Amino acid sequence: MKFSQLTEIDSSITLVHGDPEAFDILSISHSDDPHVNTFVFLKNKRFLNSLGSKSEQKKFLESGVLIERDYYDQLAQKDRSRLNELFAWVATLQSVNEGMSTLSKPFYDEMYKGINYQVDGRQMNTAQVDPSAEISQGVFVGEDVVIGKNVKILPGCVILPKVTIGEGTILFPNVTVYPYTAIGKNCRIHAGTTLGGDGFGYNFFNGKHQKIWHLGGVKIADDVEIGCNTMVDMGAFTSTEIGYGTKIDNDVQISHNCKIHDHIIICGKTGLAGSVEVEDYAAFGAGSGAAPGAKIQKGAQLAARGKISENAVIPAGEVVMGDPARPMKEWLKTQAILRKLSKK
Repeated sequence: MKFSQLTEIDSSITLVHGDPEAFDILSISHSDDPHVNTFVFLKNKRFLNSLGSKSEQKKFLESGVLIERDYYDQLAQKDRSRLNELFAWVATLQSVNEGMSTLSKPFYDEMYKGINYQVDGRQMNTAQVDPSAEISQGVFVGEDVVIGKNVKILPGCVILPKVTIGEGTILFPNVTVYPYTAIGKNCRIHAGTTLGGDGFGYNFFNGKHQKIWHLGGVKIADDVEIGCNTMVDMGAFTSTEIGYGTKIDNDVQISHNCKIHDHIIICGKTGLAGSVEVEDYAAFGAGSGAAPGAKIQKGAQLAARGKISENAVIPAGEVVMGDPARPMKEWLKTQAILRKLSKK
């Protein structure tokens, strides 16, 4: 796709810097990690401050940025100059929320164009299945699937196209794996779990909820175990990631764009909203949850049924509980005071 085609989809797009027609635009990526031949959205200061924070690159001279016009008009000249230095092109648009929905659709259509969901990839000789893999009767294996050594896939599993499964992994009955999901080595995925379904992302405009078309996929590292009936949604414009050695219980929801690092424990009935980041060795008690954009730093713990607020940061090693979650000693003190007051 070319920049001129973007302007046909959203006529509010206005170029303010660069020559985007020199580039092919292959997809959308996240402002934390802009990819080559993509563009990113910028809506407010939070996204500007985190620009490129997860990238090894210092500049993104083969990428572009679409920034909400009202926010761009408020930017200081130094911030505008910084964007011009970082990106090949900069353009404004009327609404990032609307743009995320309307501009993601053609890239989604391109990703899924021609994918065959009907015929098993083994029949078409497009699936690569190691001879040592054990695949039960009643398993569907899509085209361009790669299954490694000593993988075991039990009855009723559906492995849709463009999936990779690493050596020694086992999928228990009725696991569903959506396209563009990568599962590492020696993982255990228990019955009824779904990996890589669309994230729950919508923007409201023109009188209805408009879908954000997800492009990011799911990446699951080695030695991960995921319990029964758990959902891990694909990312919007960046992948949803589950890190090495993480253990996830039954009936857990991991939403789009979450970054779950290494050796995390997540107990049953926990829900993590979009773009939550969890650093190494953190733990979630049963029935707990975190709102969008929350960050749980290394070794922090959230007690059962505790709730972390949107964009909150839980410091490394902290034990928190309650709703909204706060340090354990503070919460216990508050509860003691409330008990005393209730007796008066």
